[in-house]
Amino acid sequence: MIVTLAILSGFEKKLTDNIVGYTAHAEITSYGNRPLPDYPGSSKYLRRKLPEITALSPFVEQEVVLRTPNGISGIVLQGVLPSDSMTLALRRIIKGSTLPSVTADSLPALLLSKGVANDLRTDIGKTVTALRFHEGMQTREDLLSHLEKFRVTGIFETGMTEYDNGLAYTTLDAAQKFSGFSPTQVSGFRVLGSDLSQARTLSKNISKIIRYPYFSQSVYDLYPTIFGWIELQKKPIPIILGLIIIVAAFNVISTLLIMVIEKTKTIGILKSLGAANSGIARIFLTEGMVITISGVLIGNIIGFALSWLELHFHLFKLRSDIYFMSSVPISIDWEHYVIVSIIAIIISLSATLIPARIASRVLPLTALKFG
Repeated sequence: MIVTLAILSGFEKKLTDNIVGYTAHAEITSYGNRPLPDYPGSSKYLRRKLPEITALSPFVEQEVVLRTPNGISGIVLQGVLPSDSMTLALRRIIKGSTLPSVTADSLPALLLSKGVANDLRTDIGKTVTALRFHEGMQTREDLLSHLEKFRVTGIFETGMTEYDNGLAYTTLDAAQKFSGFSPTQVSGFRVLGSDLSQARTLSKNISKIIRYPYFSQSVYDLYPTIFGWIELQKKPIPIILGLIIIVAAFNVISTLLIMVIEKTKTIGILKSLGAANSGIARIFLTEGMVITISGVLIGNIIGFALSWLELHFHLFKLRSDIYFMSSVPISIDWEHYVIVSIIAIIISLSATLIPARIASRVLPLTALKFG
């Protein structure tokens, strides 16, 4: 039960943290991809109007085609502040470094996912050409004006392959220049509140104070399928844990019943010497308590050991394109140990009442004959 709860809790927390790392708790964008003007002023205005906002992160978003001599890939290029702590990719660099303000040769820095880097067959330090399509492009000069070279400075991997392979990151000012934005224009904001559970409320409050064509969406609105999947994973939990509890209770009952059968002659001797029914029952209740306490302690130790090993060494791998993570997630929550231990003790001690009652009602003559 402890390992099961650790995996289920870890799965939910890991997936939720990853999704929040892409969009925070809410995201402000506009209809028709219109840029938001004066983002420093807008940021101050939102913070003043909504004290529950704990962080704001501007971004510029543009659909581009990345090309190298060895490959081509269509992705969404996002420009973020190099100091942005909300963007998950900037915290999951597996090779190279995060976004520097400038590169050695003054080319804009670029972060690629491991999958995109493999598709383009590129690596740290190499250049990648980005093409930004526009409906007004007609001539070769138009095409050249929408080309930009970037220098790959880092490769990231969040474990969410489907999302990683659709995104690349550069600095905010580089994305503004590439998209034709002014230094104060951005595509939107990522907004972080005090609590994920209040994300929908936060998004609604933001929508009330910003005007068309700008609007806000919570992380639940942006990724309804994933959060629906998380909720679906929770529904079998009572069934799974109920079955585990039933099996555990029957194990205790069967173990003590076997002991009653094995000790039937001894019970008969004790009763013939004057032992009371309550005394016989107390013997088996004590035995059941010893089994219960021992089982709880051993179970906690083994459960913690398995959880710790998986947490630190990632022994069991998953396909990240299916599960949005590359290894089995684990969350060690001490309340799980307390709750499971209490339930195990109550169920097991309750289960000992049946064998103890049977043992106390054994007739001495029958017991001696049985022996």
